[in-house]
Amino acid sequence: MAFPERDHDSSTAPAQTPAEVREGGLQSVDRAIAVLRILARSGSAGVTEVAEEMGVHKSTISRLLRALEVQGMAQSSGRGQYQLGLGILHLANAIPMRLDLTREARPILEALAAKFGETVNLAVMNSDHVVNIDEVFGPSTLAATQNWMGRLTPLHATSSGKVFLASLSSSQRSRLLKDLGMPAITKQTITSRQELEQQLDVVANRGYAIVRGELEDGLNGIAVPIRGDGGTVMGAVSIAGPSFRFDPERVSGLIEELKAAGRKISENMGYGPVPTRQ
Repeated sequence: MAFPERDHDSSTAPAQTPAEVREGGLQSVDRAIAVLRILARSGSAGVTEVAEEMGVHKSTISRLLRALEVQGMAQSSGRGQYQLGLGILHLANAIPMRLDLTREARPILEALAAKFGETVNLAVMNSDHVVNIDEVFGPSTLAATQNWMGRLTPLHATSSGKVFLASLSSSQRSRLLKDLGMPAITKQTITSRQELEQQLDVVANRGYAIVRGELEDGLNGIAVPIRGDGGTVMGAVSIAGPSFRFDPERVSGLIEELKAAGRKISENMGYGPVPTRQ
């Protein structure tokens, strides 16, 4: 989240370099976090109080608080005072679920990696990207393969991302992809919305998604959903390996076993079987 300073006339100010833009954005993020910490410590605070503690102009703090309020991270408590917003609670509540998901899934990931010899990942959707929150390397994993653990990856170019996209309504996908775009990461990345929609229909019907070199040249992957309350997709488990030896649709028993792993993780999280799409 960036809250750029606008204390000067932008029509006369010299153009910022990319490095200056990044630095300004990081400064704004640091300030926003500092504001939230002050609100957490004090319970509530006013613009003047926060500005004096941080040594920043009141107009800057006022803009930060308004931006945080729009995002639900802060809220006005009356008489010019602000307190933490309910958006903070929403974020905090997501942490135990992800920790539980990692704990419940870990033995299953290890079993998959040992059996199929490739890298197994556990992923969740983080706002508008996919992030791998756990990873197990199989005995055949190449050291040269990139490590995607903890990194934000695009929805349209990953098997886990396509699992999440397939679970959304058409209107939800439209809004998301309109904001994000579908940039080409490799020559194999799908950048046509029509082609992606056709592929997502297949994903929804089959219950798994496959990518072939769309995120990383020479890397194939397959993912299945982990379903939560009401059949919503709360996570995805995937297997990836180099294309010269790993073709998900040619590995005997892999697809059914991966689907079973997704169902087992869901059951371990306390969610019973959900009807499969016919």
